[in-house]
Amino acid sequence: MKECKKCILTDAYPGLAFNEEDTCSMCSSSHVFEPYGEDKLIRILEAAKAGKRGEYDALVPLSGGKDSMYILYLAVKVYKLKVLTMTYDNGFASRLAVDNMERAVEKMRVKHIVCKPDNDVLKKIYKNMFLRSGDICGACGIAIKANMYKVAKDYGIPVILLGTSPLEEDSFLPDTTQDIVRFKYIMKEAGGLTKKEMNDFLIYPDLNFFKLSIGKRTGNFPREVRPLFYIKNPSDREMGEFIAKELDWQDDTGREYSKHFDCIIEPFTNYVRHHIYGYERRICQYSTMVRRSEITREKAADLYRSDRIMDKPANYQEIIDMLGIDEKDMEDVLKIKPLKYERHVSKANKLFAKLMKLAKK
Repeated sequence: MKECKKCILTDAYPGLAFNEEDTCSMCSSSHVFEPYGEDKLIRILEAAKAGKRGEYDALVPLSGGKDSMYILYLAVKVYKLKVLTMTYDNGFASRLAVDNMERAVEKMRVKHIVCKPDNDVLKKIYKNMFLRSGDICGACGIAIKANMYKVAKDYGIPVILLGTSPLEEDSFLPDTTQDIVRFKYIMKEAGGLTKKEMNDFLIYPDLNFFKLSIGKRTGNFPREVRPLFYIKNPSDREMGEFIAKELDWQDDTGREYSKHFDCIIEPFTNYVRHHIYGYERRICQYSTMVRRSEITREKAADLYRSDRIMDKPANYQEIIDMLGIDEKDMEDVLKIKPLKYERHVSKANKLFAKLMKLAKK
């Protein structure tokens, strides 16, 4: 396996190329994020405030991790927005994350809505998705988005401020895991889920990129904005120190860098992803931190080794019990081939993506 001499990515990462100096294409192309500009963000927020149809200027989804907490502070204290917050309770939130959210909501004096799905339905969905695709994060992402849209629509909120960070931009799977058509196909293949259960989970079961784009333009759906892509970001460490001071946020002291400690299943999904794809979130995030000069390559390698991605995580048995699977199921899951369901994704979404690429050119 070839490894980049500047970051720690390997040739297991999809589409990655290496030059004669064994530098990966991301590093050799100066793959470093440049903010869109805070002035553009402010114009978006001002337009949202002027065009709102309810009490709130913006919806801020919370997970209890660093990024969403930082967005909450920016929205309330820096941009002076009237904010509603929400959380999708997927059953995997850590106690520390829940406590962080409760303290932040009280500190910022904002209303917080928790969307709680039917636990039995959720368990069936996660189990079926995992056994067939090796992933549950896609189903979770679909549900979080649907619940964000519904809360924003119910309260007449024009914009959703997401905590997605440039640090994670390159850490996603090559599979289109959040495609609704793909989701429906897998659920139909698995069986055991009624049409009503599926539609209640999806909320907008026929939504695609065309309908969503038109809905955002007409005001029927809220606009999604990622503020961390518009401004100069603090380092991962600086962000943690800042929200600890301003929001009484507490870090997971068990790790030097603690991305995604808010989700107790994250170490498990990284373990599975490494076996199926040969890479996972951690190696991508550490490599991005190297390119941003937050840490050295040597430090990234040390951190990655200390994560012991290839070993079963400490809560391995707890997670497989929660999913209702056994070791034989795990053996089968770890043999799943990437892109197994890519023939079953939305044709409308694929066409929309092609048109967007042409428009950019």
